[in-house]
Amino acid sequence: MPVPSKKQASEHTPAERTQEASTEPVWKRRGRALLYWLIVLQMFGVVLFIGGLYVAEATRPTFMALYTPRQPLIVVSALALLLAPVTRRRVRALVVAQIVLCLIVLFPVMGLHLNLKRSPEKKAIRLVSYNVYFGKLDRVQLMNELAAMDVDILLIQAPHESMAARLRERFPDRSVEHIDDLIVVSRFKLREVIKPERIDKKIAPMYASYVVETDMGPLGIYNVHPYSPRHALFGGEMAINLEQRERQIEAAVLAAKADGAPYLVVGDTNLPPWSAIGRRHFEGLTDAFEDVGFGFGYTFPAKRPWMRIDRAFGSEGIRFLNVRVGPLGASDHRPIFVDFEIVKRR
Repeated sequence: MPVPSKKQASEHTPAERTQEASTEPVWKRRGRALLYWLIVLQMFGVVLFIGGLYVAEATRPTFMALYTPRQPLIVVSALALLLAPVTRRRVRALVVAQIVLCLIVLFPVMGLHLNLKRSPEKKAIRLVSYNVYFGKLDRVQLMNELAAMDVDILLIQAPHESMAARLRERFPDRSVEHIDDLIVVSRFKLREVIKPERIDKKIAPMYASYVVETDMGPLGIYNVHPYSPRHALFGGEMAINLEQRERQIEAAVLAAKADGAPYLVVGDTNLPPWSAIGRRHFEGLTDAFEDVGFGFGYTFPAKRPWMRIDRAFGSEGIRFLNVRVGPLGASDHRPIFVDFEIVKRR
């Protein structure tokens, strides 16, 4: 009996599949068809969500999407990838599409970074930024946590009223300055501490600036903490909240650029990486985590974080060496540790 050629075998395959399908119970065939269309719908939903992230603060649904956990997206996409062969319909196309979607969800959407840059052995400046949530969780634990940090510059957002006094007692050899909602603790001399004027009668600046005399030369630091998006997300103040927060970030970045490099803009920005406000105003600055970070870099909420809103940006003249997220502490945020150096401009 002659052996069928590959072409002949492939020609018989669809018929064999049709015969096999005809012997299947109706509920199985309908189940496969339903699964196929569910996977197609899932793919469409993920693409729609990504499009919404790009639109960002333009509409209420897309604004809310900025602050939505992304983990369910990768779980659903991975499950769809595993189930695609079960549909027996356009399996190769479904598998390839789901692999592409998983990569898109993991990297640009969830913000996974796999930077393999290594910090040089030479001395770097270490800075920590930490929203301490007014010490509401445990003030004693919080102070012990801050004292254990081996850092040169500590930037604090949302301190409680007596925190600056307690920090001066705990760190008598360091400079401590408290302006409104912000504190700086520095091993280096603070040459200037600037409290900016109000943006207008209704909008506080929500940033403070410092000039620090480091071993590598003078450094400008802008400690930022614009208004929270909570009122816009859960109330009816979206347009007002967005305008106020954008003007606060704009004011801080413009002041930094006016003073000239090198400088850092650091703090609880309340802006995830996909934010259109952030993209507009942080353009031209180097995002520390995107430059040298590894992993997702999520800082909020502290117990099970899914957002990277505590961020650090550097101007020309700043070289980031390492950045990492600190462990769970006595706050609803996690701190970020940033190692960097000041380099001479050519």
